[in-house]
Amino acid sequence: MWKQMLLTEQLEIQMDESNHLLEVKLIRTEQEETATVRLKHAELIQILHTLLEINRSFRGDISYFHSVQVQVKPKLDLLR
Repeated sequence: MWKQMLLTEQLEIQMDESNHLLEVKLIRTEQEETATVRLKHAELIQILHTLLEINRSFRGDISYFHSVQVQVKPKLDLLR
């Protein structure tokens, strides 16, 4: 069941707690179609880390460690 978490003039964020999904809608003008993105929990965590890194960069923070940028999506073998 979707639960609305944020609604502004340009953005709507909903979550489906039972299925661990986040839905982000970018609201455009009446003539343009709304863009929707659904993210799994793991994708949400990656975005959060990225946004935090961007925020640190904007503020000029000096980190104690350097984050590694993953260019290739790792493959998980869950059947082991």
